Amino acid sequence: MSVVLQPQARQLFNSYKADVARANGVESTRETFAVLPVPTQKIIQAYQQQADFLKLINMFPVDNAKGEKIALSIGTTIAGNTNTNVQQRQPTPVGDLDLLDEYDCTQTNYDVAMKWILLNAWRHHPDFKKKLQEMVVRAVALDKLCMGWNGLFRAATSDRVANPLLQDVKKGWLQKIRDNAPEQHYEGIDVGGGTLKTQIGAGQEFKTVDGLVEYAIEEYIAEQHRESGLVAICGRGILSDKYLPLLNTIQDPTEQLAARTIYANKQLGTLPAMYVPKFPAKTILLTTPDNLSIYMQNGTFNRSIVDEPQWDRAVDYQSVNEDFVVEDYTKAVLIENIELV
Repeated sequence: MSVVLQPQARQLFNSYKADVARANGVESTRETFAVLPVPTQKIIQAYQQQADFLKLINMFPVDNAKGEKIALSIGTTIAGNTNTNVQQRQPTPVGDLDLLDEYDCTQTNYDVAMKWILLNAWRHHPDFKKKLQEMVVRAVALDKLCMGWNGLFRAATSDRVANPLLQDVKKGWLQKIRDNAPEQHYEGIDVGGGTLKTQIGAGQEFKTVDGLVEYAIEEYIAEQHRESGLVAICGRGILSDKYLPLLNTIQDPTEQLAARTIYANKQLGTLPAMYVPKFPAKTILLTTPDNLSIYMQNGTFNRSIVDEPQWDRAVDYQSVNEDFVVEDYTKAVLIENIELV
């Protein structure tokens, strides 16, 4: 049965498209246009409002599709002495000099279909345009996190059914560590048949997850970064394994209050524990959030909003050339295959 976009919904939707066109200096959204720098910055800020973790990382605009990483960090110590009677002083460069790990911004599509039946249902809302914009922005923001944590490779044509966590859309932060810095990747020990596990419990190398985290800091994080605001990013199951025995106990009111206080200030080892949506289970990433970046190439944020009556819908076609970047691998360690024994 064909659905018709109701006159009130049509008027509101046309107004929404006119606002987008006006902000970008184009006559219509029907033809693909490049989003201007100021609206682009506003959209990035909107992403950050919809996904708190995006506020903590870098979202850098870059001019070139490929190039050296740009975060203002120094990946080593810088103090030293030089006998200038014999040789010249050697300044320490800012940034990562690993030219084998240049960023490479490739196109990602964020196309959102809006069924007319949905727009009709929303036409009575006084904040119709705001609701529509937030729906699109939130979907994009959460997908960026999903790719950052779960992306394995970039397929020419992705398959959302086979890869529901967007594993084939873009190579994310964790895969960058696996591929480019295997020395910063702890997968556990062989427990038989080539299966690697990081086992925690009595009789294991690590008695607690706290001990595992402290070991990883000392063994994998460069010394100059160990006091630089590291956090333990993890999936929900890691925190449940640690804190469930504390919370799943009959206690008097004073003990209950103490347990809730401990849980509210969740830690893994000496680091604050941070649960982030879409992060893989049985995994911990130790780093600083500002060590993670999304680079977006200037001039490549393209958009069009068109009616598709053959599908009873409108579509907001968006694309941008982007890449997920770990700025300094010595400030990160990825721990996987964690299992409570």
